[in-house]
This record gives sequence, C-alpha cells and structure tokens, in this order.
Amino acid sequence: MGRAQTMRRNPTDAERRIWSRLRHAQLGVKFRRQHEIAGDFVDFVCLERHLVVEVDGGRHAVDMAYDEKRSRLLESLGFRVLRFWNNDVLARTDDVIATVATALAEPSPPHPNPLPPQRRGRGSSASVESRASAEHLPLRQAALGEERWGEEENAQRAAPVEFRGPHGGSRLRAALYRLIRDFFFARDVLEVETPLLSRAGNTDPNIESFTTSFTGHRDAGPRERWLRTSPEFPLKRLLAAGIGDCYELGRVFRNGEAGRRHNPEFTMLEWYRVGMDHRALMDETCALVDAALALRGRRAQVRRSTYRDLFFDELGLDPFAASEAELAAPLAEFGIDPAGLVRDDWLDLLITHRIQPRFRADTITLIHDYPASQCALARIRHDGGHPVAERFELYLGAYELANGYHELNDPIEQRARFERDNARRRERGLREVPLDENLLAVLGEMPACAGVALGIERLLMCLAPTDDIREVLAYAFAEA
Repeated sequence: MGRAQTMRRNPTDAERRIWSRLRHAQLGVKFRRQHEIAGDFVDFVCLERHLVVEVDGGRHAVDMAYDEKRSRLLESLGFRVLRFWNNDVLARTDDVIATVATALAEPSPPHPNPLPPQRRGRGSSASVESRASAEHLPLRQAALGEERWGEEENAQRAAPVEFRGPHGGSRLRAALYRLIRDFFFARDVLEVETPLLSRAGNTDPNIESFTTSFTGHRDAGPRERWLRTSPEFPLKRLLAAGIGDCYELGRVFRNGEAGRRHNPEFTMLEWYRVGMDHRALMDETCALVDAALALRGRRAQVRRSTYRDLFFDELGLDPFAASEAELAAPLAEFGIDPAGLVRDDWLDLLITHRIQPRFRADTITLIHDYPASQCALARIRHDGGHPVAERFELYLGAYELANGYHELNDPIEQRARFERDNARRRERGLREVPLDENLLAVLGEMPACAGVALGIERLLMCLAPTDDIREVLAYAFAEA
C-alpha cells in the first residue's frame, strides 16, 4: 500500500473533521487529500486555486524548521499555505472553514498562520506559548523572535528578482543558488563537493576535455590530470559508498566553443535520487525549474512526450523505423554534408534544426524514453517493440536545460560503452581518453537511482531572459 493511500485510510480526528467540510466541493471548488507536491504529501490541496491546507499535530513541535522550509517551497511553486493546529480544527471548526473560504476568495496569499493557538503551541515551552498569546501573534513569529511577520514581508519575499544593471546577472545567480539549496534541503538531499581534477576523463566523443600536468612527486599518481566535464563519476562513487541522495553545484569545463551561447567554464547542478526512476526524477526537475521561474514572477506550461511521439507529432516520422534517407529529407534545405553521419546524427539534427526551434518560450518540454543507441549512462528497457533508453531531457522554450537517466549500475556494460566511445573517438581522429577505473570498480555497488545534470547558465539565460551567456557571467572566457 502506498504512503498516500495509507494516510488516507488512517486520518487523524482533525483531518477527518476538516475533510468532512471540504469534500464534495462544499466550498465551491474541489479539494484533494494526501496529494503529492514536489516530492512530499500535503494534507489537503485545491489545485484550481493553488491553496494548500495543512493540519498539524504534536509531532510538528519539533519540526518547525522543516515546516517553515516546506511552506516556503510550496509558496515558491505558486501555492498559498494555511496551517492549523489539530485542536483548532476540533474546537473551532467553523472558524477554520471560514478562514479557508476567505483564502479561496482572495487573489493574494493570506496570513500564514490565521488562527493563533489558544491552548497549546508547537513547542512544549510555556514561555513561548504565553508570549504568543499575550502579543496576539502567530506562534511561528514569536518562536522565531521576529517583530513583524505579515503581508508586507510575504509580498517582499514573493517580489520578482530584478535583472538589470551591471551586476544583474550576479544578483539573479545568487537568488537561484539560494533557491536550489532550499529546494534540496526540504527534500533531505545532501550537498557534497567532489574533485575538479581526475586521472580519468570523459570518453563521450562529442565532448572535449581540458587537461593539465601535475609537477609534484610521482607517487601522487599520473602527471596528466583531466578537468571534469561533470561531477558524475565521483558522485556515483559516493552513491556506491552509501551516501544516499546527494547533489553538487559547481564548476565544470569543456574545451571548444566560446561565444554567445557557450563558455568553456560553466556551472552545473547534478543530483541523484536513490529509488527513483527517470520519470520520477523528471517530475522533480520540472518542479525545480518551475520554482526558479517564480523568482522572476513567471509560470510555464508543461508538455510531456516520449521521444517517439515527439517525432510523430512534429514531423510525422517514426524515429525507430524510418530509414536514414527519410530522416535526412526534412533537413535538405540546410545543405548538410552527409559524409560520416550515422543514424543518431540525423536524429540529433532533426531535434536541433526542425523540432527544438518550435518549442514555445512559455513551455517546459519533457522528452523521455530515447532510442537505445542514445543510452549514454542510462538503463535500457526491453518491454516489447523497440528497446528504449530510460533517459529524459528538459527544455525551457528552445533551450535544453537538463539531461537525466535511470542510471546504469552494471560495470561490465558500462566498460563496454566506454570502450565503444573510445572506438568512435579513434574513427574521428580524436584522442582516446583513459577510463575511470575507480568508478568501474564500485559501480556494481551503486544502488538503483536516477540522476540528472542541469546547466545553470542556460537556466539563468531563460530567467533573464537573454540569448547571450556573457550577460549571466561575471567575466566571459575572453575576459577571464
């Protein structure tokens, strides 16, 4: 039995009382109970009016910090949050329902704690309770020692972050970092830091790495070191060591193009969730991007599609069955030289040249279940028909922001994929890259999980909005 179903079947007396007044649209709108939002369950929610109602018992006396962060997260996703104590619901049911009805009619967020506790507070301290009662203030305000907690502060917190002036990009970046850390703190995902330099590199033939030389004692290991193109390999080693859900927000390096859309040094957010598959992580990634949009007072529609359905809908092609000639035909006007191009190259070109430019600026597009030939580090699912890679990509407008996988944890298969990458590099006249033997040695111990990488500068460009990456960097590559 799922957690939500268990909680629905075992409500508290207070939850049963308030549900008897909310169910069947008695207030003119539909409420849901024990509904999942952003990875956790809320007691009651009206999705139509973006109103969450929480009924808190004694255990919340020790969870005030978590409840506060959870409320801020829900508010960042556009929800208003009302919290009531069990005894308020049981002793003053009509007042509670009247407060909910008032909130449903209001366009702006109501007071976060409309009914101060009369008999007892969240904590067991009599001094805190009596102070809250004497000053006629919500207990949260008194317990935090705040002199003001009202509509003015709520409005200030919700005000969009401005992007203007010479340091607008830095201010927006700081606000985004703060949101990211709050987002993961509320989910109990641990922030970690891993090395920038490694004895191994990224074998992907489409990515070029920077290297440097270590001049110290040879006992320290190989002289040549590779600047990371992502923190993926060391994060997976941490997962194999039992660290659990974790994320890293840090700099990565990729050799190649620098200009309006790319910078060789940039920031990547990468995180892993134990027990999730790519579809569950896709939902969480969407929630994070939606929360980031709220920093600028924006919302986005969400479009979800399998890779195959996307090609059917946009081009009338089956990407799994169409011939290479059929895939190349819609690209004829671009005069692309076909020499050396293989099937996956044509599929990628159709995405970048024909499909991606059609994505609406106000829409988050989620594409999942790619051809197995594009598996990278993802698991492959064989469920009849064509095998698919359990991965997803997230676009905001025409910008690709994130790439996620239901992670492969088979070291034999992973080694074979690395070696295929190096074979492809040889075919292209590129240098082979040393494999990460430290990762391969422990990959079989990594728990079932899903992981995703999100480009921070790309997200900042969408938030600004701007099509020039230099506007969201303190100093671009040419000025560094």
